[in-house]
Amino acid sequence: MEERSQALLSLAKARLSRRIAFWIFVSIVVIEAIILVPSYFRREQELLEQTENVSAIQARFFLQSAQSMKSEPQLLDLAKSIKRDTNIAGWAIEDNTGRRIMQMGEVSTLTAADVRDKNIVRHRSDKGDRYDVAWNGNQFGSEYVLIVRHNVEFIKQELVAYVWRIIGLVAIISLFVTASTLVILGAIVILPILKLREDLELVADSISQEQMNLQFHSMLTLRKDEVGEVMAAFNQMYARIIKEISERKRAEAIIQKEKDTSEHLLLNILPSAIADRLKMGEKIIADGFNEATVLFADIVNFTELSSKVAPVKLVCLLNEIFSEFDYLAEKYGLEKIKTIGDAYMVVGGLPTYRPNHAEAIADMALDMQKVINNFASDLGEPFTIRIGINTGPVVAGVIGIKKFIYDLWGDTVNVASRMESHGLAGNIQVSDSTYGILQKKYNFADRGKIMIKGKGEMQTYFLIDKIPETINHANTHSKS
Repeated sequence: MEERSQALLSLAKARLSRRIAFWIFVSIVVIEAIILVPSYFRREQELLEQTENVSAIQARFFLQSAQSMKSEPQLLDLAKSIKRDTNIAGWAIEDNTGRRIMQMGEVSTLTAADVRDKNIVRHRSDKGDRYDVAWNGNQFGSEYVLIVRHNVEFIKQELVAYVWRIIGLVAIISLFVTASTLVILGAIVILPILKLREDLELVADSISQEQMNLQFHSMLTLRKDEVGEVMAAFNQMYARIIKEISERKRAEAIIQKEKDTSEHLLLNILPSAIADRLKMGEKIIADGFNEATVLFADIVNFTELSSKVAPVKLVCLLNEIFSEFDYLAEKYGLEKIKTIGDAYMVVGGLPTYRPNHAEAIADMALDMQKVINNFASDLGEPFTIRIGINTGPVVAGVIGIKKFIYDLWGDTVNVASRMESHGLAGNIQVSDSTYGILQKKYNFADRGKIMIKGKGEMQTYFLIDKIPETINHANTHSKS
């Protein structure tokens, strides 16, 4: 009995046992906390869904019935059937034009415009005490939108109670498991390991210095039992650990080098922001941008030149030209999208938005004209390019699983391409939307209205140069 008491006292005094007890407790708490976080949000989402489901039944009934209503008075009578329970703080009815027909209770932040292209839209207030849901009647054949505001103040109280229940349970489990584990480990492992404490401290110092053939104190005492076998194996394992660490460091250096190479290749294909999203595991990347500026450039008569020049020389020449264009794109913070033959495509304003994307594209276009004059064909004549620019909304994303690219879609892209193909050699043709943004900072020549394939008549302009005062102001601003 006395020996057991002494063993327990030694176990309690040992720093190793206290450390193990501490980390066991912390590990269990951390694990439970990791489980708690998603369960907290899952519980919150369940409460929101329960609240929404109550009003969803009435919303579905109202919107399905509303399609047969012939007049607004009938619609108002139908709306009066909507019951306000303890969680509904208010509701509103709008038509698909955004006109509010009826309002009861609190006013929601959602409108018909928010749900125009969707079946349902949800919004929770910043304080978290209000939850708005808007149902689009189009899914039920109705032309009305029903917006319901829910009072979800009870969710905070419910979540607080839920968290405290979990914390109490975690504390009980952690204390019980820690105490049980410590008692078992103390009898089986901890007390014998205390004799190896000095050797462990020596190992900690030697591993960092990669020293070999150290003499451990535990080896001075020979024991013909399992502990003795552990002591002998300890010395052998130490040597193996040193060897494995050295090999691992060499392998890690090789892996890091390959990783850096792969990272460099990936960034040559995709924008860094998109590459990061792919590495995070996103499968489908597609984003809409309200405004971006797209530039298409094509080298005039390059196709005819390709039939007269050796392939290697042709590719080298095109590589030199496009490398200069790539440098300009990097200089002005623009995103090169792709090249198709002797055509070059670049965009400003995505994937990271910048307010002066149209100016950056215009500056690059002017510099592209200067750069192309430095190159001459085999006939000794300088090359010329046609450039087309347009500004507007676009959709951007990654397509493909092999040889994938970051590409753009939308009418803005098509118009930019038409600006180039319907332009004149040596000129930068811009659309009316781009002209409206740049007209106060650049000089333009009015080309008038021209026929654009697939678009009809369009007003276009030729970008001439940048207004000197704008250039000086930009230089002064950059220096400051």
